[in-house]
Amino acid sequence: MTVSLAVAIAIFFVISIRQWLPSWVRIWQVMLAGAVVLVATGRIAPLDAFKAIDWNVIGYLFGVFSIASALYDSGFPHTVSEKIAGSRASLPRALLLFVVLVSLISIVLTNDAGAVIGTPIALSLAIAYRIRPAVPLVALCVIVTVASMMSPVGNPQNILIVADGHFSNPIGTFALWLTVPTLVSLAFAYIWLLWCLNRETPEQQGNGDLPAPTRRLAWPAYLGAGLLAVLVVGDSLLQERFPALDVPLGYLSLVACLPVFVFSPHRISLFRAVDWHTLIFFVAMFVVTGAVLQSGALQSMLGSWQTRLDEPLVVTLIGFWASQLFSNVPVVEIYLNLLTSSDARTLMLLSAMSTLAGNLFIISAASNVIVVQQAEKFGATPFSFWQFTRLVIPVTIVSVAVSYAWIVWVMPG
Repeated sequence: MTVSLAVAIAIFFVISIRQWLPSWVRIWQVMLAGAVVLVATGRIAPLDAFKAIDWNVIGYLFGVFSIASALYDSGFPHTVSEKIAGSRASLPRALLLFVVLVSLISIVLTNDAGAVIGTPIALSLAIAYRIRPAVPLVALCVIVTVASMMSPVGNPQNILIVADGHFSNPIGTFALWLTVPTLVSLAFAYIWLLWCLNRETPEQQGNGDLPAPTRRLAWPAYLGAGLLAVLVVGDSLLQERFPALDVPLGYLSLVACLPVFVFSPHRISLFRAVDWHTLIFFVAMFVVTGAVLQSGALQSMLGSWQTRLDEPLVVTLIGFWASQLFSNVPVVEIYLNLLTSSDARTLMLLSAMSTLAGNLFIISAASNVIVVQQAEKFGATPFSFWQFTRLVIPVTIVSVAVSYAWIVWVMPG
């Protein structure tokens, strides 16, 4: 085992026992410490570490976090949660509205945007319905993960696959292959999560409140969100007719967030409110996985499997289980680099399995980490590592089985 792989495993272990560590230890700090160790010990050179970072993903997330910060400042999450709870909606109806809203955000603006925007809504609903924050927050993680699977911009790993696959119609391709398993999985997730919420007892009810929004100028935030949706969807549609006009999503996100900083009189405070800790987590994560890939440890572990990377069972096993150790974004990036040839079925299966892998451990998807850190930012106590796993396992099993069956056995070759 190489030092790089050992450090990656150590990061996973520390995050898994974080609930027993001092409260000031954060997930982003653990990942950053691992990256620093690898650079300091020469396991990856500083220049190689810089090159390992996917700046397109970082740029996209910065834009999304900026818009999400402005939306919170405008009172959007509070308004949404007040409308859901204030309408005296029953818990089943409130959960359904929450599922639909967060799913749409994840499909259009990525699961990370859904995680950022949805966290204060989930916390507000927990307060309104007197439910522990942990369960609505886990529900948020599940929804943004599953819903994002059917969109070419639903999550960072899908963005990487689109960039590598050169689809003539990314939206149509993802919709054709993944709409059915996504909807079936969301339906089961709704039933399971509602059952979990109904099990909440009076002794488990929580109190508290979110920091009040300043309700400053709202239209720049809404303009930024709308502009991002239009640019992302428009770019995907244009690729079919004009492939040469494809613009990196990072650039589109940075353009979309310009109204927030140009027109808002409180641009400095909004800039400070961006989730910098999660951006640091992503940067450090790319450095760690870059060091692991550079060490050749994964290639040695794969052995003869490297020639079978386009086989459905191999795609499923590696795409799902490798994501538990390295998170799904770097796993997909590494997998695409190792593939010698690929077709739509292989890429769609890789997308589905690496995405659904996020519904097993906190570290399996960056959106889970975002929810944890956003909840802590608002002063709430999120779910623990193993509590998350216990709650999501049924959804994971059903969604993986349904997706595999649909892509491999139902869809024509």
